[in-house]
Amino acid sequence: MSIKLISFDLDNTLWESHQVLMKATEKTNAWINENVPRFRGLGSEEQNAIRKAVFEERPEIIHDVSQLRLAFMTRCFESVGIASGEADRLSHAAFDVFMHWRCQVEPYPEAIRLLAQLSGRYQLASITNGNSDISRTAIDQYFEFHVSAESAGAAKPSSKIFHHTLTLANVVDPADAIHIGDSFEDDVEGASAAGMKTIWLDHAHLPSQAVATATVHELSEIVEAVRLIDEAAD
Repeated sequence: MSIKLISFDLDNTLWESHQVLMKATEKTNAWINENVPRFRGLGSEEQNAIRKAVFEERPEIIHDVSQLRLAFMTRCFESVGIASGEADRLSHAAFDVFMHWRCQVEPYPEAIRLLAQLSGRYQLASITNGNSDISRTAIDQYFEFHVSAESAGAAKPSSKIFHHTLTLANVVDPADAIHIGDSFEDDVEGASAAGMKTIWLDHAHLPSQAVATATVHELSEIVEAVRLIDEAAD
């Protein structure tokens, strides 16, 4: 067995995230409307201008979606006349609401079976650009560790986040690791550039991309794809 690590993307790879994010946003907005009524007067154009300003003024947190959200909310609250300290407190309270609902994910049934099979043979890790807390899910038990863009100081497709993961796993040769994800750019191109083998979970049945070591359309196909990659690496 040559493969020493298998890393997984989370959103839309091991669970569906669109509806979760929509609900988290809806619940957060409801909390803000109730607790920060002045915010209702802030139009979409003003919010877009604030978001753009945060991006321009805080380039060091561009990879960190949590810090970006907090900075944006704080600036919005300040813009409607709330004092800085109170705006910061309210933004953190609103963020707590968002995170509660952000973590109400339901892993695909196939994901649980897949991870149970692979965790008995390989070291597993997760790599995400998002801010979901996998420790609150039913699949946390299968992973040795988790890496986020926040903890790595860079987001996919940067090689930095993949190299950080390899270091944590004590994997010297990137070719001894497989990364699995649904985003061709973030997961496949990013991990390939870092020297890792890749499995592309192509939900949409798009044309094959040569840079992926293997392409699958269902989670149930991954165990066999891993087996073939591992055998070829021997």
